[in-house]
Amino acid sequence: MARLSLYRKWRPQGFESVVGQDHVIKTLQNAIETNRIAHAYLFAGPRGTGKTSTARLLAKALNCEKGPTSTPCDQCESCVAIREGRSLDVFEIDGASNRGIDEIRQLRETVRFRAAQGKYKIYIIDEIHMLTIEAFNALLKTLEEPPENVVFVFATTEPQKVPATILSRCQRFTFHRISTDIIAEKLVEISREEGVEVDDTALRIVAETAQGGMRDALSLLDQAMAFSSGTVTAELVQEMLGLTDAQALTAFFEALAKGDLQGGLELVRHASSSGKDLIHFMESAMQVARSLLVVSADRSAPLQSGEILLGKDRKSFVKVAEAFDNAYLVGIIETLAEAVQKSKQTADTELFFDLALVKLIEEKNKSDELNNLRTLVVEQKKKLSALEKQIGEGKIQVAQNYDVVPYWNSTLEKLKSKKDTLEFYAFLVVAEPVALEGPDLYINFPEAYEFHRANVEKNRDLIEKKLSELSGFTVKLHIDKAPGEQTGPNLLAKTQDVFGGTIVKPE
Repeated sequence: MARLSLYRKWRPQGFESVVGQDHVIKTLQNAIETNRIAHAYLFAGPRGTGKTSTARLLAKALNCEKGPTSTPCDQCESCVAIREGRSLDVFEIDGASNRGIDEIRQLRETVRFRAAQGKYKIYIIDEIHMLTIEAFNALLKTLEEPPENVVFVFATTEPQKVPATILSRCQRFTFHRISTDIIAEKLVEISREEGVEVDDTALRIVAETAQGGMRDALSLLDQAMAFSSGTVTAELVQEMLGLTDAQALTAFFEALAKGDLQGGLELVRHASSSGKDLIHFMESAMQVARSLLVVSADRSAPLQSGEILLGKDRKSFVKVAEAFDNAYLVGIIETLAEAVQKSKQTADTELFFDLALVKLIEEKNKSDELNNLRTLVVEQKKKLSALEKQIGEGKIQVAQNYDVVPYWNSTLEKLKSKKDTLEFYAFLVVAEPVALEGPDLYINFPEAYEFHRANVEKNRDLIEKKLSELSGFTVKLHIDKAPGEQTGPNLLAKTQDVFGGTIVKPE
């Protein structure tokens, strides 16, 4: 006799065994207990989340010898017949292969007859969205005038494809993806009952890979148990499924942290040539980035899937998180998600992975440059603050305005770069900046450069105009004078008081 697969062996035989769908189970049980049983139900949700199993349990509950009951016995003839798939009152129809009007017409013929054994006739139509329009129209007539004690249960992964006329005549229940934690917990129980040793990391990987489907998780565990010769380990599961191992993921994030584009591209090529699933690689990297975000925000957060994928403890994982800021981690998730979406539309996954990597490395390098600049600014501000404190305490005497030097050097470079101001640069380059106070720029010329000083004096108006254009604010040039020194008419008046004479023309 062929061995029974795990997902069939462990199919729920009671409402209490259905995991992750408490909102559905509780509502159905309440409806049964209060005798509010609808004639048609629509179970919608991802594959492997318990839709068909729940439909069979509903059939058990309605036709149990103790029923209708919210806790079918699973021991009476009716319950056993439904469990073994031989009940004369429960009809399971595959909507994908029985999608035409003839099949629905045949259903309409049989629906008129009373139940053979139990109280109800239950029609379970799986993937109902696959029916043709003509078949839906034929089914609609039956739903509008349902026979007594007949219950329809429609299951679908794509409820949006079911006509509104059908939907409006059904009670709809939405089945959710089952959380990774719940799946992993159930796998621990099953592996223990099966007498198979499976390490926790392997079970977690299986749960993650199942993407919310318990049936897929059981199929993967079944495959891993057959693939192993003893203990089912994480390495074995990764090898079996062609998944990304912790070493490859660690190398990927190291390449991002270092801005190592060549190393990252080589990693992608090696993963592709060794048969790794590159889409899964990117999805795993997204999980790691998400976990890094969580741990960065809360180091006491529960165990994260990314920690398991990287195979690191919390302390080591925090060190990885410190290499990235939150904005960049969000960028990793968004960029890889886009690459995954495009990869699923083409056959060249490696191309989009490479493009995503190039984008992420460029963003990391830009981010590092910006962070370095911010660090430099902070350091300079600290130095400036310390200097100002020393000046305020009189420990340092400032002979000139220290803001003028950067401005002066920048201005000279601008003058040098333009043909029409190159001559001014030649005259001013030998000058020494003294102070910059508002619009007043003070410069001094050494005695050896009288020629340069004279030419600047001669072209003062034009030079002031050019300096104002380059600076964006009005510049008033003061030559061989110190801030606060009297200039203009006041100085001439003082000279006149001392030496007499008449002022003919002030400078």
